[in-house]
Amino acid sequence: MTDIMDDSDRYIDANRMAWNEAEPHHRRHPQYARLLESFAAPGYSCLDATLTGALADLGVRGKSVAQICCNNGRELLSVGNMGAARCVGFDQSAGFLAQGRELARAAGIDARFVETDVHDIPREFDGVFDIALITIGVFGWMPDLRRFLETPARLLRPGGHLVIYEEHPILNMVGDEETDKEDRSVPAPLRHSYFRTEPFEDKTGLDYWSGQPYDAPPHYWFPHTLGAVVTGVLDQDLRLRRLEEFAHDISEKIWLAHRAAQLPLSYLLVAEKEG
Repeated sequence: MTDIMDDSDRYIDANRMAWNEAEPHHRRHPQYARLLESFAAPGYSCLDATLTGALADLGVRGKSVAQICCNNGRELLSVGNMGAARCVGFDQSAGFLAQGRELARAAGIDARFVETDVHDIPREFDGVFDIALITIGVFGWMPDLRRFLETPARLLRPGGHLVIYEEHPILNMVGDEETDKEDRSVPAPLRHSYFRTEPFEDKTGLDYWSGQPYDAPPHYWFPHTLGAVVTGVLDQDLRLRRLEEFAHDISEKIWLAHRAAQLPLSYLLVAEKEG
């Protein structure tokens, strides 16, 4: 693990390059055009019922919301359409942030998008948000989970809430092969240890919308156990309010859903900042 920590900045830079290279592929995809069209309609949301319900329970209307690693901001803008008073998204990919600004204009939402390494978000944002949101697939890009979790903790004001809606880390055990995907009675094939510490390296690109591989600079995915996530949250003096695991898929492995021996595929964690 020491080597990973020592190379943390190199991994972060490599992942930024890979995301910026993926952005034109996503922009050309019909799904981006559909997003622009959808956000032009009043009140559009891309959020599913689980995340919508969790945010509604906290009360979004009139609140200040930050999304860390916001990509093109579609979830943040959906929260804006739920009535949030201030929406700020942070990401290191200039290309995807440009998409976010375009979607915001289409939606008529006054959202701010800030290009930054999410570990180095400017101090002007410390302690100003009611809700810090982390969604699908963020943790896997973080070489140092403990360091990363310092960010939402410092952005929240006392009494603010961290909301994490993530793919379950048990999915890091499963390969990309869709073996026996039609036979739901067969257990999912497990390829890797749940306790793996070394990152996965990939050079096939990040165009998850089309699923088409292309030659890309290497990018790195870091497995973290659910125990590491919970401990990392508690280490930031955040009080755990809710932790729930689900069988429904929010990632790219929908073929694992609805099996006789069902794995957990996603989870929701809500924590409150002391104060």
